Amino acid sequence: MSQFTENTQPQNSVSGGEEDTIDVKQIIAKIINNWALFVISIVVCLCIAALYARYSPTEWHVASKILVEDDKNSPSAASGGSFNSDISSLFNVKSSVDNEVQILKSRSLMTEVVKQIQLNVRTYSNFGFKKVEIYSKSPFNINITYKSDTLINKYYDIIILDKDTYEIRNSEDDVDLKAKFGNPVILKQYDITLQRSNLFTPRGKYGISIESMDATIDEFLKGFSATLSDKQSTMIDLSIDYPQPKKGEAILNALMRQYLLSNLQNKVQIADSTMAFINKEIDIVFNGLNGTEKQFEQYKEENNIADISEQSKALVTSASDYYDKLNQQTIQLTVINDLEKLLNNPNNKKLLPSALLLNTNDQSFSQSIDSYNQLLIARDKAGLSYTDQNPVIQNYNVQLNNARANLLRNLGTYRDGLITARNELQKQNGTFAGQLKQIPSKQRIYLDFQRQQQLKQDLYLFLLQKREETAISKTSTISSSRIIDYAKSDFSPFKPKKSSIYLIGLVIGIIIPGIYLFVKELLNVKINSKTDIDSHTTTPVIGEISHNKDNISIVVTQNSRSVISEHFRSLRTNLQYVLDPSKANVLLFTSSMSGEGKSFLSLNLGSALALTGKKVLFMELDLRKPKLSENMGLDNNNGFTNYIISKDTDYQKFIKHMPFTENCYVLSSGPIPPNPSELLISEKLETLMADLRRDFDYIIIDCAPVGLVSDALLLEKFADITFYVLRQNYTYKSQLNIVNDLKNNNKVKNLYLLVNDIKAQDGNGYGGYGYGYGYGGYVDDEKKSRFSWFKKK
Repeated sequence: MSQFTENTQPQNSVSGGEEDTIDVKQIIAKIINNWALFVISIVVCLCIAALYARYSPTEWHVASKILVEDDKNSPSAASGGSFNSDISSLFNVKSSVDNEVQILKSRSLMTEVVKQIQLNVRTYSNFGFKKVEIYSKSPFNINITYKSDTLINKYYDIIILDKDTYEIRNSEDDVDLKAKFGNPVILKQYDITLQRSNLFTPRGKYGISIESMDATIDEFLKGFSATLSDKQSTMIDLSIDYPQPKKGEAILNALMRQYLLSNLQNKVQIADSTMAFINKEIDIVFNGLNGTEKQFEQYKEENNIADISEQSKALVTSASDYYDKLNQQTIQLTVINDLEKLLNNPNNKKLLPSALLLNTNDQSFSQSIDSYNQLLIARDKAGLSYTDQNPVIQNYNVQLNNARANLLRNLGTYRDGLITARNELQKQNGTFAGQLKQIPSKQRIYLDFQRQQQLKQDLYLFLLQKREETAISKTSTISSSRIIDYAKSDFSPFKPKKSSIYLIGLVIGIIIPGIYLFVKELLNVKINSKTDIDSHTTTPVIGEISHNKDNISIVVTQNSRSVISEHFRSLRTNLQYVLDPSKANVLLFTSSMSGEGKSFLSLNLGSALALTGKKVLFMELDLRKPKLSENMGLDNNNGFTNYIISKDTDYQKFIKHMPFTENCYVLSSGPIPPNPSELLISEKLETLMADLRRDFDYIIIDCAPVGLVSDALLLEKFADITFYVLRQNYTYKSQLNIVNDLKNNNKVKNLYLLVNDIKAQDGNGYGGYGYGYGYGGYVDDEKKSRFSWFKKK
């Protein structure tokens, strides 16, 4: 029958201190009995998940690869030209690649890409509730003339009316204009001109958003990623997440092209700086050479000199060799002095030419100048990503100052050597000059002019040669980085992940009703299940009575076969195991408060007992609020109160016959007295109970709730068994403390719980009513064997 009565031993007590355990069976029963709630919740959540997956923005992953080559060991770098070397070749490979990664992530590079593709302007097509950005399939192109650098994000609805006209709307700025394609629309921040594209159709609704440049740059920098493929390679993986795959590919390709162009421009800058220096020196040497030639020509004309005397050929030849060496030293000193002037100027940021030194046996100066130039370029590139106060820039400045000081020291040492060598040559030339004193002065002056002319001519030819070499190097310069994989989007979007969304929807659909039932149970302070009773008291349950759905007072009759009537018959059967049927028994009904069904239970239990041929008397001793007679439609006058206060000892005059069966009688309460408790302790009541035990088989007392007044405790001494009535979803759990107090303090003997108004199939431990009942707990060891037999049956 009941899950209440299957508890043969008490599980928990209020004062036992045992921890509550999770009843898995009860949880499963709740889920099964509330399956409709779970199904509805799951269906609703899955529908919401489907709508979210349908209308949430999609995002595609676009990826590419770029290779940064190491040119430090390339032939061009080894030759001293260094125009094809990487901008960070002064450092090791990993540091160089790390710098390139930072350049790829730089704001300046992304700014150029945003301006090139006009990424702050987007075109949308409306698909129901979802706006989808279109890129290559837009029916029109957008040209914008900005009036200010500071923009506020705006969205405009574009409605194409026909092949020539469209309407532009913005409710925020109160814009609602009609315009023709090709004509500008004048707005506050800019002028917009729409041009028909090759995919134009003369109908449709679209939208365009125009955002500030800074906000757009920040957005794409957040979505852009540049990382090394691994620590040992110079391969860089580039990726970006974007809702439009084709546009994402275009953005990534444009960024790589801009990066390669910037890389190439840095290399060309070295050649341009060298060309400018050489051209300046050529102009100076050319002007000096012209002046010397004019003076020489004038001298020969004035002195009528056509040729040099044969007598001085041998001497002149020897002197010319030393003069050549002296000329070379002088050229070197000139170049050294010019370079020293540039280095002594701390504000000079120009690159130094490294190919002007004539002494090919000493490559240290060329390598030092190349290192100085590479440091300048590396500092300029780092300035794209860092401020002047950044430790990286400060480190470059320190390296540049050290390189400049080192160059100045080397140049000074080298110049001193040149001066010493020149002085030695001058001494030798002085010797030859003394020998040439015998030569006519005209011939000596002639030779001086000739030497000056030859010196400047050689310097002029040297500069012309270097200019041509620099021009060739500039033309052949290529970037040190190259694209390995162009941008390509994944086959399908990575967001939203529909499987995850549906799974989350399913989980939430299960959790929501679970939380609802948990909170409902948590907030429920009334007795609702078998567990509620077991966890608060060890008092045994003798019976369970189901809900009276017919709402009638008497449900147990001769021909009744309802579930509730069978419950009363089962309760009647249980009584034979706790009472002695060979004598008259007094059954006392009480409860915690009014409304728990004492009168209903006492009437129907009495009716069930009367159907077995027993003589039953109902005593309506709830003198404060009698309900028994009212439920039967009887007048409660001339009852117990009248008997107690009268001098008449014949109780038969106050007993009425119950109309529903011939074996039932009632002693109604009588008029409500002002002192009910005093009447219940009357000695006349003891005489009455003795007489009733003699004349009736069962005396059923319906008394006041023990949780409100003490009437039941005054009558308990007459009772053979006390029924404490509980009502499902009505009696409070805290009121079971009253039951524990009565039992633990021995205020009531032979106390049993009787649960009323149980609703079937509510997942609370009740339901499945049948004909084989047991009940939890035993009164004493003598009755245990009978209980066991009853449970088996």
